[in-house]
Amino acid sequence: MARTIGRVLGRPLEVERIGVGEERAALPAAGPPPVCADGIVAAHRAMEAEPEPVVTGFEVFVGRPARTFRQRVEDRLAAAR
Repeated sequence: MARTIGRVLGRPLEVERIGVGEERAALPAAGPPPVCADGIVAAHRAMEAEPEPVVTGFEVFVGRPARTFRQRVEDRLAAAR
């Protein structure tokens, strides 16, 4: 994801992994109450270990093909300018 975003922006981006404790400590400033921090951190770690499968059927449900991640990033960048 960071590589794709960097390509769209025209500059490389680096991903800095943080530890569980640092993530837990930073969450309240992002909005969720402290009581939710452990569950959110656990969910993040679970998603990294076992990502959700890609499913088909989007086009049938929405009526158009899904956009790529790169297309979404390009759209968001254009909207922000």
